[in-house]
Amino acid sequence: MKKINTLFGIFFASGFAALAYQIYFAKKLALVFGSQSSATYTVLAIYMTGMAIGAAIGAGLAKRTRFPVRMYAIAELAIALYCLCTPYIFSLAHDIYLMIAVGYRPDSSSLVIYQVLLGALVLLFPTILMGLTFPLLVKAAADSKSCIASISGFYSANTFGAASGALLSGYLIIPALGMNGTLWLSSAIDILVAVLGFLLVSEAKTSNDLPAKVHEQADPHVHGSHRFGLLVLLVVGALTMMMEVSTIHLLAVVIGNSTYAFSLMLTCFLAGLALGGRYAGKASRRSANEHLNEALFLLTCTILCSTFMWQLSSLYFFALAQITVPHSFWLREFLRAIPAIIIALPPAFAIGALYPVSMNIASRGQHDSIGFPSAINTLGNIAGVLLAGFVLLPAIGGFHTSLLCGIVAFVLLLISTWNTRDKSAPAFQQYGSAIAASVLLIACPKQLDLNVIATGINTYFRPPYYAGWKMIEHAESADGGLTAVMAQNIEGIEFKTLTTNGKFQGNNAMKSGSEMAAQTGYGLIPMLHLSNYDKALLIGYGTGVTAMAIHESGFKSMNIVDLSRDLVNISNRHFADVNQHVASQTGVSFFYTDGRNYLSLTQDKYDLIAIQLTSIWFAGAASLYNQEFYALAASKLAQEGVLKQWFQLKHMSKRDLGVMIASAAQTFRYVWVYAVGTQGVMITSNSPSAFPNSQKEERLRSMDTNAKIRAYLDLYPNGVGSIPEALVLTPEQVRFMISSRELLLSNDNNLLLEYSTPKGNAMKDADFRDNLDYLKSFASKPSLKQAATEPALMN
Repeated sequence: MKKINTLFGIFFASGFAALAYQIYFAKKLALVFGSQSSATYTVLAIYMTGMAIGAAIGAGLAKRTRFPVRMYAIAELAIALYCLCTPYIFSLAHDIYLMIAVGYRPDSSSLVIYQVLLGALVLLFPTILMGLTFPLLVKAAADSKSCIASISGFYSANTFGAASGALLSGYLIIPALGMNGTLWLSSAIDILVAVLGFLLVSEAKTSNDLPAKVHEQADPHVHGSHRFGLLVLLVVGALTMMMEVSTIHLLAVVIGNSTYAFSLMLTCFLAGLALGGRYAGKASRRSANEHLNEALFLLTCTILCSTFMWQLSSLYFFALAQITVPHSFWLREFLRAIPAIIIALPPAFAIGALYPVSMNIASRGQHDSIGFPSAINTLGNIAGVLLAGFVLLPAIGGFHTSLLCGIVAFVLLLISTWNTRDKSAPAFQQYGSAIAASVLLIACPKQLDLNVIATGINTYFRPPYYAGWKMIEHAESADGGLTAVMAQNIEGIEFKTLTTNGKFQGNNAMKSGSEMAAQTGYGLIPMLHLSNYDKALLIGYGTGVTAMAIHESGFKSMNIVDLSRDLVNISNRHFADVNQHVASQTGVSFFYTDGRNYLSLTQDKYDLIAIQLTSIWFAGAASLYNQEFYALAASKLAQEGVLKQWFQLKHMSKRDLGVMIASAAQTFRYVWVYAVGTQGVMITSNSPSAFPNSQKEERLRSMDTNAKIRAYLDLYPNGVGSIPEALVLTPEQVRFMISSRELLLSNDNNLLLEYSTPKGNAMKDADFRDNLDYLKSFASKPSLKQAATEPALMN
């Protein structure tokens, strides 16, 4: 028994390392292929495919080998050694991808084929090895545990390890060690796992040296239910990923979509699976069919009950907004965790409880026969990922995807109840669960009040000004999340606000001091630095106002890149009056991919590259503020080209401001900093011609005669003259700022800004004025000309 418990502990550690690998793979491949949903779900499907193949191979090995623990240890060692090489493998895959993609549009669907092939090249080897470990360890426990107890024990141990990996990697390990450090730690854990496995083998020459087999009483219904067990595994495999995708999609609206929020959601889901698997092992003394019916009833009820929780979770945040929540990041994360646990954990628990019993039935209770059923379950996972991500979310949304999962679980319950009916038993005893589930299905809400859900309270723990407004249009997708237009009629004027997952994107308010003036300024400030107006690239569309300002400044062509087609379409329908129908202007083209992927694949050179995001702290957005991105952007600028980048001054620490500016200055020789409204703008270039001069200022002032722009310039106190006045720091002052402090750089390895900027949301609003004064302090330092001309930076 001691050795079996050791194996459970080993598989816990293996699950921890495997989840850390998965996070590493996902983040790195997002940089290779882009973070659009087609790439994300394709990579996940490949990951699951490798696991399915591995499970099938593991089934054959489990039947033939007398030393399953030795085979397991070899597999773990091979995984560790391969993963240590993955930084070089990913770099090679990226180079190959860039060569293959020449001649394709950066958002071409044809590229998915190459993503599949290259993803398979990178991921199949380690995931096949990961897939075969489970059947091998279950076989190793054949002489000491019943089949269902073995399945339950190893499944829950491994999943508990994965949940721990999700939590600690997201909140501690990656922020502390970076991506490569996390990879090395995970590989070290796997090597230790392999060593422990080899030590166990050296103590037990054969599997028969393990404790004597406990002979379980065979269930006469297990063999007859074999095919139904396989069906349940396939369907529940699909439901698992459909619930994971839809739940995380909706939780991103409810609790936010920072990188921490995704770690929290994944942890809750995996913890539920692990707890359910543990429960299944404790309840294994009942007959398999009774256990199966109970698990299906539990799954149906928890999914349907979760439909009540979404609106209640929003009421929870409304209640928190009525009190003063301390400005503590960790306290606020704890408060966000509560609805995540309540919503995500119960259905996951039911899925975890269903897995061991259905696996036991499908394998006919034989330890060495779980490989094929495990592969079937994983094939269901693949189908669930693709169906939810590419079909259901865009077609019916996250809530109805969850409701559909509940209906499918209910149908499985009805089939199972009918198959196992006993004419001698009372009718209520046989059909009571199905009747109760029917009542719950009828009673559960069929629609979700998105007006209540998409409030954005979760970000700052207070209601935004548009809370309570009517949602007049929305769209859901894996790429865009929940894009919505909130509207309110005030004194006969319809005011509209565009949101993503409840977070502000822009509005149509034409008044002094409004966001409209700032968004116009983001597009006009580059005119002080531009020498040529041939090609412009804008990453991030929003309401389209900044795109309009850039277009009206005189560019012959402008490419607009946005991850969300929904956002672009909705903006063009509801904000065309304020963006002056820029989408239909000559020379304007749209590409639906992430900005970094576009820059990697495009062959064009641009006079202006403009970055206009909604928040740096959105998961993945900070990659546009890393060293590698700045180097990439510099390579895509024309000789006298300029990069313009928005950044937030509110809810941003001084340290993060310094890191961001220093990271840009590592690539660009000249950096200017502006403050527009309550936000910042950074202008960077390597060309001396980017310095402002009288000719450029005159061209900017000529915009005062542009009929489309004039109304927007009137929003400034001094008209167009207010734009040059927004300058905060010159390149010389920026160099002084950097040389006076030891500043870290944010890059694709340490992900410094991705894990630091979400903590700024817990800061007080007064930090905007503090940050502006902090930046201005470097403009008033004496002897600037004696400051270092090259930044002193730390890698």
